[in-house]
Amino acid sequence: MFAIIDTETSGGKYNEEKIIEIGILIFDGNHITKTFQSLINPQKKVDFFVQKLTGIKDKDLKNCKIFKDYAGVIKKLLNNKVIVGHNVSYDYRVLKNEFNEIGLKFEAKTLCTIELSKKLFPDLKSYKLKQICDYFNIQLCNHHRAFDDAKATTELFKIIRRVEKTN
Repeated sequence: MFAIIDTETSGGKYNEEKIIEIGILIFDGNHITKTFQSLINPQKKVDFFVQKLTGIKDKDLKNCKIFKDYAGVIKKLLNNKVIVGHNVSYDYRVLKNEFNEIGLKFEAKTLCTIELSKKLFPDLKSYKLKQICDYFNIQLCNHHRAFDDAKATTELFKIIRRVEKTN
């Protein structure tokens, strides 16, 4: 079982970023069996660059729950799953930091669709999510929004798995 994830974060100093939005799709290898998405109040100001990139403003997060309020649901969804993401090391690091901050240990295996794409499709000009989605005709609406990016990453992951099976 896989948990395809994407996070949008507040920006800021390394290891001080906070999740402002998370999208999770649980994928059994054939079908999406569950989804989760939410805005999250980071309890800090979101960098202007991030607000411009994502369209998520401080005012949009003011009345949202904080990460701790979602931690149980998120941890249960991710439990015993391989976490898949486009540049998964970033999402995984930020997620681990959020769990650590509230005193919960979190460990998981990860797969990165950038790394897998570089191995399987070495001739691509770019491995950015938008460019790779364009190349494979994967629909990517609302780029830089967590759930939509996770959805597109799921479609990319399906292509990667098909190619891996034929090689």
